[in-house]
Amino acid sequence: MKILRNSWLALALVLALTASAEGASLGPQLADLESHIKWNAVDSAWKSLRDDWVRETTACNAAACVAAQLLKLEQHVKWKAVEGSWKTRRPGWINDCRGATTDREVARLLLEFETNVGWGAVDDGWKTRRDSWIAELKGE
Repeated sequence: MKILRNSWLALALVLALTASAEGASLGPQLADLESHIKWNAVDSAWKSLRDDWVRETTACNAAACVAAQLLKLEQHVKWKAVEGSWKTRRPGWINDCRGATTDREVARLLLEFETNVGWGAVDDGWKTRRDSWIAELKGE
């Protein structure tokens, strides 16, 4: 019985560490994207929220945490900084973010958001970083 209990504990630990490692990779990628969004593309409230947001985002160790941080960022990006079609997709995207529980779901939502952020809203560094960022997001 003790061996079975220890096996279950070991399995639980491995699963927890795996989930933590997977989720942790998306927080820094979200923060990376945000760091390339220009100040004129976000509302004035973002300036006072940003430092805490970056700290929380890079510390996320679960997909749902990253999804919540993604929602926070999106709420502060100005309409002029996103594609016009975003207004139509946004309500469904928000619901998808709220329900996201896996890295795969969050990565898809993060990529969808990034795709809708206009080129004028990001700095030149993002334009050169984007392809490798997408590859990392896809696990390539």
